[in-house]
Amino acid sequence: MQLIGVALILTVLLLAGLWFWYMKNRSGVMAREVDNVQVFDIMVKGVYNPSVIEAKLGKPIKINFNRQESDSCSQFVNFPDFKIRKELPENQIVAVELNPTKAGEFVFLCDMGMYQGKLIIK
Repeated sequence: MQLIGVALILTVLLLAGLWFWYMKNRSGVMAREVDNVQVFDIMVKGVYNPSVIEAKLGKPIKINFNRQESDSCSQFVNFPDFKIRKELPENQIVAVELNPTKAGEFVFLCDMGMYQGKLIIK
């Protein structure tokens, strides 16, 4: 009977952890503002972290990518809707600056599409 109780508690903790992780990665990270520019910092290491960012329409956006790996897939980041492709040298911060004119959801991804993120403009 005690074994069933322990298994039930572990199952609940596991489900709570998975729910927390899902909700954290589902919602976008809001920007910090510096001189009226919305600034995001994204680490590139196996994935884009954070992978979903939210910005406000009408203010410039600066996204700082910090590539902390040597995987060739993460060597470039692309913003197809803005016709931007930037090289991300290893262990360097590279800024992508945008000034969107419409709200919506815009993807950013590596050349092979294995690393993917989303910019949400509201």
